[in-house]
Amino acid sequence: MTPGSKQKQRQTRKLQTIQHGIRLLVRANDGERRPLLKVLLMTYGRVGRKRRELLGPLISARPHQALEEESAGRTAHDEELFNDTGKTAADTLSPSTKPPGAREVNQGSWTYYVPDFTPQLQALLQSQLKHPPPHLTRPLLRRMAPRLEELNSWKRPMPLNRVKNQTKEWYASTLARVHPPLPPQEWYRLRDLASGVQSEPRVSRRKRVGEKALAGEETLLFRLSEPPPTDRSRDAHAITPRYMRRMWATVFAQCPVMEWEGVSEKWKVTWGEHALHGLRRRAKESGEG
Repeated sequence: MTPGSKQKQRQTRKLQTIQHGIRLLVRANDGERRPLLKVLLMTYGRVGRKRRELLGPLISARPHQALEEESAGRTAHDEELFNDTGKTAADTLSPSTKPPGAREVNQGSWTYYVPDFTPQLQALLQSQLKHPPPHLTRPLLRRMAPRLEELNSWKRPMPLNRVKNQTKEWYASTLARVHPPLPPQEWYRLRDLASGVQSEPRVSRRKRVGEKALAGEETLLFRLSEPPPTDRSRDAHAITPRYMRRMWATVFAQCPVMEWEGVSEKWKVTWGEHALHGLRRRAKESGEG
């Protein structure tokens, strides 16, 4: 494959990605529920790049990076090599540098292989376990500690390489289930939009230009301006204030906010779903009163 063909393939992939994004925005602008919900979920960090940006500050640096690098050269084969005393190479390490096995990981020594939870992340995970939000985008969080098989199929202790890999898989799976908190200002604004206290200004639609380009023109600008094919089966919906409140409420229910309480000296986590229930309950009580 020549460099020119590789570059053309990259341009084609980028063009397809851009066209897919344009089609998504067009369908969301037409009021289709799934595309519109996806755009809002991306906007408020429930999926996509912004979610990773919101999750980043909650993750700590490696506490035991040096220890793992020290023992990184030992392979699974090395673990099975016995010395004159009948112990494996890993058994001869001092307790401070010896990698923990599956039993030790299950008992809480998993921070040797992966970063420990920061206080913010630990408070968020505990709150998410206690008050699970609607899992429209994230799998349900079931536990905060790994549960590894301690013995292999030969009823021998699980090799350390597998223990390390399984611990990393558990850690990645846990992070994939986290709903990162929104900044307070953004969270309160979304709450007001979902409850109807605040509304977005209506933007008038732009008319599509129906001019045709010259025959044979293949520029990116021309191809990006091609209107998507119409689909009569699409679930288009009029974008009314009531419709948008429901969409914002669906997204807001999955959004927590974290605030530090100086009196109790701990992180307070408030979920959008519970905040909306509280607002509706107070509105109902004030109406009855």
